[in-house]
Amino acid sequence: MKLLIVEDDLLTAEVVRDSIDWSRLGIHETGMVHHAAGAKKLFEEEAPDVVICDIEMPKESGLDLLKWVRTENYDSEFIFLTNHENFHFVSQALEYTAISYITKPLNIEKIEMAVLKAVEKVNLKNRLHEYSEYGQYWLENKKLILEKFWRDLLFAKIPQDPSSIEYEMNKRNLVLDLKGQYRLILVSVIKSDHQGSSWDDATFEYILTKMSSEVILGELDSENAIYDVTNRNHYVNVIMMGTVTDEEIKEKCEEFIVTCKKFLKCTVACYISGRTTLQSLADSRKKLEEMDRDNFTLRSKVFSEGNTEMLNFTGQYTLDIDVLREMFERGEKLKIVNFLKNELELLVAKNSLDSSTMYSIHQDFMQIVYAFLYKKEIQAHKLFSDHLSKQLNQSANNSVFDMMKWVHFISTRTLDYAEEVKKSESIIDKAKQFIFEHYMDDISRNDVAASVFLTPEYFAKLFKAETGIVIKDFINNCRIERAKDLLINSDTSISMIASQVGFDSISYFSTVFKKLTGVSPQVFRKEAGK
Repeated sequence: MKLLIVEDDLLTAEVVRDSIDWSRLGIHETGMVHHAAGAKKLFEEEAPDVVICDIEMPKESGLDLLKWVRTENYDSEFIFLTNHENFHFVSQALEYTAISYITKPLNIEKIEMAVLKAVEKVNLKNRLHEYSEYGQYWLENKKLILEKFWRDLLFAKIPQDPSSIEYEMNKRNLVLDLKGQYRLILVSVIKSDHQGSSWDDATFEYILTKMSSEVILGELDSENAIYDVTNRNHYVNVIMMGTVTDEEIKEKCEEFIVTCKKFLKCTVACYISGRTTLQSLADSRKKLEEMDRDNFTLRSKVFSEGNTEMLNFTGQYTLDIDVLREMFERGEKLKIVNFLKNELELLVAKNSLDSSTMYSIHQDFMQIVYAFLYKKEIQAHKLFSDHLSKQLNQSANNSVFDMMKWVHFISTRTLDYAEEVKKSESIIDKAKQFIFEHYMDDISRNDVAASVFLTPEYFAKLFKAETGIVIKDFINNCRIERAKDLLINSDTSISMIASQVGFDSISYFSTVFKKLTGVSPQVFRKEAGK
């Protein structure tokens, strides 16, 4: 804390400065000037916390200095020293919030008590300022703090027992009814259902959350609407007090579904939990999400927890593998897609399509595709190793739309490539191109076969039948042709050329080179005039 002594009498100033142990009072820096102008200059550099000031000074008095200090919004505490006990001076000093008024002759004890009082007041103001800043921080961040609490509670990051929840509430300075009843509404949008809109995921998240808050909770930006996302869904978890009736909640959810259809152009399903406690909110969320995972058919509806009429199971569904296998053999892409489409629509009409059925259809269809490719000696894991194939396969179980998109893609790619394999010239051309681009690397028959998605044995037969030579010889031919060019047109050493064209041994390079050209690399270069 900083103290400034403003006194035109040098001796008086020094007595005040040297007679008190300032550090004991919390003062760690003292300054001294002899007129108001000098004090103003110091204020502009760094305002002192406490000022001991004479009233009667040349040009500008101590009261003039105090008025200037307050006009400039400095908050220093003033202690006045004067030779005269004048009521006018006292009243003016008090008007501008001076803390003490001490008459001369100097009384060091009174000055010390006045400074101590000023220091305590400065400390109090500092603490109040800190509390005010904390209060402002709390007001500005209350929403984020409460949102984080709800998220931690919903996803079981807070232990689900009353004492742990109460501890977290106290730590975050939250006031919630620990023993009260709550309701959870799960808003669900399947991702593929909004992909045709002009919004990216971040914008859609923002709009969906705000609309959930406004329509369901009646607040434009409530901290009780918590967004979440999975591979399949956009979710908003809306938390309400349990005093709201089922009819009121359902009515708000129905209004929300209509609003989303109108403005977001997407289909929404809403799930309402029973009355629950804070410690059971995470379990309620899991149950509602399980209901949603099984709901492929009844979107744009409101469901209550434990609704047993959502699905009408009539027994385990089995895909007709034989029919699909024949369609693949005949290359009937359109029939395959229509067959799956009709099967899924029939399940939807019967209200019998759940997550396990979708998974079963997905796996059975993959089995048919892999068996077909195996028979054609096409490597399925290579054919479907690209990002798009993986993405569509991962999303296939999300919805009927995603399943049909995946079926169309995989059927088309499978049959198109099987047809291309029949035209062996195009496959061999692709393989040759791969060799031309990679002969300098350590490639083998397996690498070349993988580049065209065929099994090594089948591809080797196909390549030999079309070209008349084995793959290894074709690769070496490419390497030697490049080596010949380098021997003629560069001064690169023979050992370096051998490495550049894909040989890891100069002796093996020389053996292959002589076998294919009739002379050694050294002789070839010499005869070429290099």
